[in-house]
Amino acid sequence: MIIARPSLCLFAVLSAASLAGCGWFNDDKGIFVNRDDDYIDMVERDSLVVPSDLQTNKVADPYPIPRTPRQLNPEFYPYKPPRPDAIFASDNRDEVRIQRLGERAWLVVPEDTTTVWPKVKQFLAENGIRIESEMAEYGRLDTEWLDTSQESYRDIIRTVIREAKEQDGFLEGQDRLLIKVEPGIREATSEVYVRHENDALGLPSAGLIDLNSIRSLVPAAEIDALSEIGAYIAAKVSEQTISMVATDNTGQVKSNVSRNEEGVPVLELRLDRERAWATVGQALTRAEVPVEDQDQLAGVYFVRVPENVLTGEEEGWLSGVLRRGNKGYELQLHLNEIDESVYHVSVTDGDEKPVDREFGQEVLTMIREYSS
Repeated sequence: MIIARPSLCLFAVLSAASLAGCGWFNDDKGIFVNRDDDYIDMVERDSLVVPSDLQTNKVADPYPIPRTPRQLNPEFYPYKPPRPDAIFASDNRDEVRIQRLGERAWLVVPEDTTTVWPKVKQFLAENGIRIESEMAEYGRLDTEWLDTSQESYRDIIRTVIREAKEQDGFLEGQDRLLIKVEPGIREATSEVYVRHENDALGLPSAGLIDLNSIRSLVPAAEIDALSEIGAYIAAKVSEQTISMVATDNTGQVKSNVSRNEEGVPVLELRLDRERAWATVGQALTRAEVPVEDQDQLAGVYFVRVPENVLTGEEEGWLSGVLRRGNKGYELQLHLNEIDESVYHVSVTDGDEKPVDREFGQEVLTMIREYSS
């Protein structure tokens, strides 16, 4: 009787398998499946469909996954996932403030819309202001028509509207506020817009009108209302408030660093051109990046980025290519229109040549983090 050694049997089995082809172990049908790049093909499943005769709030996700932009070209790094974006400090990151651009003004809040939305509603309720129309999926609130004919009121909203109208020299008619809460430029930030209407000064807006397309009939009433809402949120009166309904807000975060079809990093700004241009300029100022020249018509900023502005910088060939002396990197930032109210910011060196993609993405991330 012949007894085979176990090791020899195992060797024979493995040898036979190797003759059958290495794919027996490595492809998607073998024993040992390589799943290193499975994440590339991952997609989010469709939302649960609830019959119309049932209540949807019973199945709301208590821990919603934040929206993430779709990566257009994951094949550029199948074995090297993109690095997490660097985090840049900003002195006003945690401040509630009014942002201005020409005649436009809005409130910037360093919180997600899921917490800002209920705080705005609570502010109105505490001032005795009834909500006439509420469209959470669009972030819209329209107040009731308010009588401001008396000389004094106990609530702040009627008071500031009355005072603004007195300054304007007009006390006729009833007033209301149109309020919009939508995601801001950076993640976990929100923007609050207010428009004032008076039924004696003009016809009321009808339907879901874009607040950016109209102006307040008494501008001071808009600014004062924004100030009071901002002060209420900054005072952290209702910190535990959260709205699951506001997770359905169809607005998108207004900026995103991604890569285009060619794999080049771009900063996408979902803003009109005036604000997109101003946003980049303001971010450069906050980041203390010198702007040596600019061409607004062509949409180009000529900048010199100091080395100490970027995080995780290492000495290497890139420094020798881009650096001019010891003063930093000479770069050009190009603002290009992609679609209506959608612009891409891209980075080239001082000679309009492409820069290292990881470096370019870091520069664009810096701009986004300093934007508001």
